[in-house]
Amino acid sequence: MQRFRRALTWVLLIFIAAAVVTRFRPRDTVFVPDGLCVLFWHAESRCIPCRKMEALLRETLREYKDFKLVVLEYDAFANQPLARQFNVGTATVILVERKNRQSVRVRDLTTEVHRYITDDAAFVAMLQRELEKFDNTEMPPLVNDP
Repeated sequence: MQRFRRALTWVLLIFIAAAVVTRFRPRDTVFVPDGLCVLFWHAESRCIPCRKMEALLRETLREYKDFKLVVLEYDAFANQPLARQFNVGTATVILVERKNRQSVRVRDLTTEVHRYITDDAAFVAMLQRELEKFDNTEMPPLVNDP
């Protein structure tokens, strides 16, 4: 009986350890690469405007090779910390420049995205304008505190 209890204890401990490791696996972390990125946020259940927005983004970004498209679900558990960081709660587009895994510049296009989504040509023109402006904006020099 003692061996059975000991074996059962080990089985339960291994089960608990496996559950903890599975819960906190690195795949649950969101990775946004360094460089210029276009973060496209949408809900898990995709609506027609979201699908259209992604298609227009992919089409437009073919001309802008410096920008990486990152598609994220704002209601997915793994994306919640990043969604809170960018204050995302609806389908939107955010331009971000990252260095050393930190965001150094951010441009939230929520207002523009929702204003132009019903007109494909206007949406693409707005996106091109914003990408050009973001790409050509230089970072202010870092000021060292004395």
